[in-house]
Amino acid sequence: MEPPGCSKVSSVDSIDFDFPELPSIIQKEPNRTARSESPARQRHQRPSECSICGKTANGYHYDVPSCNGCKTFFRRLCVSEKSFICKAGGDCFNLTKRKVPLKCRACRYEKCISEGMNPNAMLLDEKEATAENFKKLKKRVNQSNPKDPDDDSGEDIEHQIEKKQVIKDVACIENKMQKLVDMLNYLERKPMPGWPLKTQSSPPKIPEFGKKPTGPAYSPDQKCWILYDLMVSIEYAKTFMFFHQLDSRDRLVLMRYVALALMNLHISYFTVAKKYDTIIHPDGKLAPMKKGMVYAETVMSIAPLIRCEIQETEFVLLKAICLCNPAVPDLSQHAQEILGREREQYADALFDHCLRNRKDGPSQFAELIGMVDLLERQQRMQKDLHLLHVAPFVSKIPQKDKMLLVDDIMNF
Repeated sequence: MEPPGCSKVSSVDSIDFDFPELPSIIQKEPNRTARSESPARQRHQRPSECSICGKTANGYHYDVPSCNGCKTFFRRLCVSEKSFICKAGGDCFNLTKRKVPLKCRACRYEKCISEGMNPNAMLLDEKEATAENFKKLKKRVNQSNPKDPDDDSGEDIEHQIEKKQVIKDVACIENKMQKLVDMLNYLERKPMPGWPLKTQSSPPKIPEFGKKPTGPAYSPDQKCWILYDLMVSIEYAKTFMFFHQLDSRDRLVLMRYVALALMNLHISYFTVAKKYDTIIHPDGKLAPMKKGMVYAETVMSIAPLIRCEIQETEFVLLKAICLCNPAVPDLSQHAQEILGREREQYADALFDHCLRNRKDGPSQFAELIGMVDLLERQQRMQKDLHLLHVAPFVSKIPQKDKMLLVDDIMNF
């Protein structure tokens, strides 16, 4: 009686089964495992000796087998401003000449560097990264080991600090200019002795095109904000160091071209910051005309700023980018190189800010950069309107009553 479930075949040779060759697998498997595991054991093997001082090492620190003492010494000296000089020939840590190294901090530091301790492997804060020893050593390491062009591990700490400093610089400039505007606005509200001047007649009010003048008569209390805003834009440019590297001709050409765009951006941001969608002046007065060609061209840069919810940092960087325009006609090659370099610096800082502070960083950056083209189109349209409609009227005004700065910029 055969047990249930058992085969009645008496010999395996009578049926052709495709079984794998188990003996060959069993024979080859140990060799394959040995070959694959042996390098792993060697690679993760703990170092036994510190390559700096010769004492017992407890691991790899900054890419070098070392002890805790040498690791701490290297980091402490990297982030300090101290420097040491050996007085014994510079071989105090040469372990081929002696078993125990001498107590010399200069030689110990040089031994850390020569053995390959990597300053880029340290985690430092902004203050530590500005230490003189760290910057010198990092420059030395980068020169001896140039970066791989395909390495996209991210920007180093020093580069991030430079970008933050750029933002601080332009923000400081903008704050100074805003304080100047606030101060002038405060002073202009005070009564001025002897005003209006009797020896000079008041300039007539420019009427709205196609209509008779309907506005109030000219009053000495009313400010001509286009003149003041253009003056502030010019003073703003003077606060940049690169502006003084340009010769007088390049400075004149640059400001004739960009002053109006800077003014429009400044007015638009001031309006948006005050939660308005129509032009508001620093004294709190709204623009008198809310229709017509002039008004439409003036407010066309307000809506994009509202749409992209521009921040103050983005505004100051965008304004600096508008100022640094190397494509201005008739600029010298020297001026183009300076402006191109400065614009690239501010554009990099703006892109970095958008990536770090906006969920849609790249698209926000693209929209802000698109404002540069819009501002240029806006100022071209304003100059065309001035040439066609305002200039013929202004030509009839006596020379002493003209706003020569406005005419010079508008007619450029």
